[in-house]
Amino acid sequence: MKRLVGIILGLAMLAGGVYWLHSSGRLASYLPTARTTPVAANAAKPAQAKRPASPVETAVAKSEELSDDISAIGSLLSDESVDIAAETNGRIVEILFADGAEIEEGAVLFRLDQKLVLAQVADAKARLDLAKSVVERNSTLIKSKNIAQSIFDQSNTELTLAESALALAEVQLGKLTIRAPFSGRVGFRSVSVGAYVQAGASLVHVEKIDKLKAAFSVPELFFQQLQPGQRVNVTADAVANENFEATISAISPLVDINGRALQVRAELDNTANRLRPGMLIRIAVRGPQRNAVTVPEAAIVPRSNGVAVFTVTDAKAKEVKVTMGKRTDGVVEILDGIKVGDEVIVAGNARLADGATVVAAKPLSN
Repeated sequence: MKRLVGIILGLAMLAGGVYWLHSSGRLASYLPTARTTPVAANAAKPAQAKRPASPVETAVAKSEELSDDISAIGSLLSDESVDIAAETNGRIVEILFADGAEIEEGAVLFRLDQKLVLAQVADAKARLDLAKSVVERNSTLIKSKNIAQSIFDQSNTELTLAESALALAEVQLGKLTIRAPFSGRVGFRSVSVGAYVQAGASLVHVEKIDKLKAAFSVPELFFQQLQPGQRVNVTADAVANENFEATISAISPLVDINGRALQVRAELDNTANRLRPGMLIRIAVRGPQRNAVTVPEAAIVPRSNGVAVFTVTDAKAKEVKVTMGKRTDGVVEILDGIKVGDEVIVAGNARLADGATVVAAKPLSN
């Protein structure tokens, strides 16, 4: 109780002191003074810092001769190719070529045993001589009517049969000598001297390779761009850094329904003997030439709705939407939006904004 009375008396004394200070005007001196800085209503805002020019590299859009070539992969085929086989049964007695050698048309490759057929030829010749003498004798007798007409006719028939028998024996004899059907190069023989071969059995392969055929297929969409006589550029991985020229000789009249492709053949001169049948080749069918506007590939800037190119005019970058055409060796054809002579940005354009100030280095030659 005494403590409560003491607190009340203390509060009363504090309130009295405050009242005395206020009435005497001394209270304001004991309060902190608020210092304020007046702000001018019309004070000017600080000037925004000017953005420096962006350094870039440029190139000049050029006019170039381009063509819409058709690319394909194919194989080389021989101009002529055949498996040499015997036409009759027989035993090989002679082989007259070396594996891989060049041969001429008509050259003898194999000889089969001819003894039996030579005897048949000799017998046919003897029978023919006899038939001729009988016909000669009967011709004299028929004039004097000492023989019947039927006997004379029979002798003539026997003469004809003897001539046919000799011709047949000589044909059989000829089949025992196997010759090259055309000039070319032989492969590896599959038989040796003394081997007995059946008619139709393959003995050796012959290829005519001084002229080759490039066989390839192209999508049916390019059908109207192909025609006989059109030039074709051929390269082979096996013969590096060499280009060969061929000419389209035939186009298949039928489109393959499985791959929707058109089969094409082109003739290729191989007198230098640089290529071989079966090689993998790469084909470029040359299309018609045209004038095109081109820029370096580095000038192309991807956008969400296409691609763009930045040009430079009066030190300002201008973003131009473009339509691309053919790409070749780091150069891009521009179908619209850019004209020949325009200065385009090729470096420093990744984060460039339309209308930005740029400082361009010396234009690059593309």
